[in-house]
Amino acid sequence: MTPMSSQLRYHWLPVVDDSSDYGLVRHAFRGRRIDLGANGESFCGNLFALAEPSEVDWIRAPSCQLCNSELKAVKG
Repeated sequence: MTPMSSQLRYHWLPVVDDSSDYGLVRHAFRGRRIDLGANGESFCGNLFALAEPSEVDWIRAPSCQLCNSELKAVKG
């Protein structure tokens, strides 16, 4: 039997977020990207409109530190 934390499925996605100078921040979302609709709630508890980011967006957008902390706490 595998522990629940190893079954946690999530993905990161750059989304519009004005807290960054670039205007986008990578947030973590539950489930698979393909399963989400036009909006999604991130691990940090915010609701974001989801769109297909460019390669530059992946490079330039910083990661949300609160999402990162929440994932670390869940995974142990």
